[in-house]
Amino acid sequence: MRLTLPAVLGLDIEYDKNPIQQIAQLSHQCEGQLVPFTLKKAAGFLLQTTDAGEILILPKTVNAPKTHQRVLIAVPNPQQSFNDLSDSTWQTHPSLPDDEAHVDFRQRISDVLDSWAGAFSFVQEDVARKIVGLRRPQIGAVHAAHAHWAVSNAPATIVMPTGTGKTETMLSLLVSTRCPRLLVVVPTDALRSQLALKFLTLGILKAPSSIVLSSGAKTPIVCMLQHIPGNPGDVDSLFQRAQVIVTTSSVAGQCSQAVQERMAHHCPYLFIDEAHHAEAPSWSTFKDHFRERKVVQFTATPFREDGKPLDGTIIFKYPLKLAQEEGYFAPIQFQRVEEFDTKRVDQVIAEKAVAQLRPLCQRE
Repeated sequence: MRLTLPAVLGLDIEYDKNPIQQIAQLSHQCEGQLVPFTLKKAAGFLLQTTDAGEILILPKTVNAPKTHQRVLIAVPNPQQSFNDLSDSTWQTHPSLPDDEAHVDFRQRISDVLDSWAGAFSFVQEDVARKIVGLRRPQIGAVHAAHAHWAVSNAPATIVMPTGTGKTETMLSLLVSTRCPRLLVVVPTDALRSQLALKFLTLGILKAPSSIVLSSGAKTPIVCMLQHIPGNPGDVDSLFQRAQVIVTTSSVAGQCSQAVQERMAHHCPYLFIDEAHHAEAPSWSTFKDHFRERKVVQFTATPFREDGKPLDGTIIFKYPLKLAQEEGYFAPIQFQRVEEFDTKRVDQVIAEKAVAQLRPLCQRE
C-alpha cells in the first residue's frame, strides 16, 4: 500500500514564545506493508517500507524499544484514510532535533545557503506535458526583481492578481538570490501562519516531481515572530537563530525605534505581502528603517486601501486580463451543504470550503 508520511522537523524550538523551525525531511509518500503490532497494551502497526526501513505506528506515546529508530504516533481519524498520515507526529526519527544548546545556527544557515548555490532553475509549468514548475507571471516577476536589484536598491512593487502565485514568487526570490536573512511582513495572523508554512516547505519549489530546485537544496530556518521584542538584544538573539522571519505589520509597527533599527540591521531583505493594507503612520516609520535594504512589496492592486498609490517603483505588473485568459481564475461553483445540527453547521461549511480550496492553495 502507498502511505503519506509526515514531515520531520530537524529544528523545533521557541525563543521568547516565538516558534523557530526547520524541516529536515518533507512529507512524502512511500510504499509499504502494514503488519499488526502490540506494545505494552498499545495496539498498532509495523510499516515495512521499501525505501525507509521499518516504521512503528502507535496510537499513543509509549517507551518504544530502542531497536525502532522510526516511531510514529498516529491517532485514528474516522474522517481520514489511514493511507494519509501527514498529520501524525514523529516520536522517534534519526532526523529529529538535538537539544538547542548543541545547535550551531550560524553553521545551519550557512549550510542552507551553500545548498542553494546553483540549485534554482527557471522551469516553466506545462500542465499538458506534466511538468511541475513556475507560472509565467512568477518567472517574469523574479526576473524583474533581479533586474531591478542589479541597478537599484530603491523599494520595488510587484503587482500580481490573486491566484497567479505571489507566494511562490517570494520563495523563488529567496532561493535564487540566496538571501542570508529575510523579514516577511503580512497584514494578519492567519497569513503569518500560512506564509511561515510555505517558507518551511518551499512550496512548489520542493513539491513532488518539481525540478525547479535540485534535490540537495535544503529548507530554510523559519521563525514566526508573534511577540514584540523588548530590546535590540532580544532582536539579536532571535534573528541570529533564523533565516526567514515572518511577522505581522501590527507587531512590526508597534516595535520601538531601537528594535526596528536592529531588525533592519539583521535583514538585508524585506518582503511586504498584501502591501495595499499598510498605510498607518507607524508602519511608514518602520519601512523607513529599511531604506538601505532591498524591499519588495507584493500586492494585487497598486493602490492602498485609502485610495492612494503605493510607494515604490512598480517593476512588474501582470495584467488581470492576461491572468483571466491564461486560466488562473475558475468559475464559481455552488456547493450544497446539508447539516441540521446548528452546533456543527459552521464546521461542516468550513470543511467543505477547505476541501474545495485546498488544491488551489497549493499553488498560491
